[in-house]
Amino acid sequence: MSWQGPHKIGDYLATVVHSPWQRPPEAAGVYLVSEKPWRGLPTEADRILYVSQAAYLRYQIGRLLCDLLGFTGDDPSPREAYQHKGGHSLWSHHCLPHQIEPVRLYLAWCAECLCLTCAETALGKMMITGPHRVRSCSLHRPPIDLWRNCQGVTTNSRNSVGPNHQ
Repeated sequence: MSWQGPHKIGDYLATVVHSPWQRPPEAAGVYLVSEKPWRGLPTEADRILYVSQAAYLRYQIGRLLCDLLGFTGDDPSPREAYQHKGGHSLWSHHCLPHQIEPVRLYLAWCAECLCLTCAETALGKMMITGPHRVRSCSLHRPPIDLWRNCQGVTTNSRNSVGPNHQ
């Protein structure tokens, strides 16, 4: 599998300088935050809290971590200023009310999906927090299953938001 992680956020942040190759790539991909680690592919049992896709994983995950770690406003409303809506929401609506330290959560990403929208859709259906949007892929009906999608196999079909976009 081409997933990186899951990394316990606190452990990951404690080794960034000594393991710079473990940082997310400057590439498109999907990423998630969960309460539990897993092997292979994430499942509903891993308590997925947040899923999204990004054109630049490193940048988006950095923004997510800023807000998730509490570097955001105290107002939990969507009107509050924040860098990353998902990080702000997890901090305000999950970590604070449930007294969960964000450094105990898990972070993972995959930069080698055939279709980012199909991957985000499959992962989004496993989220335990809500409400959340579940996109549908206009290119693949039915969506590509998560196992096949996230193996790092390349395809000739274009993906409007993925690595094959020109």
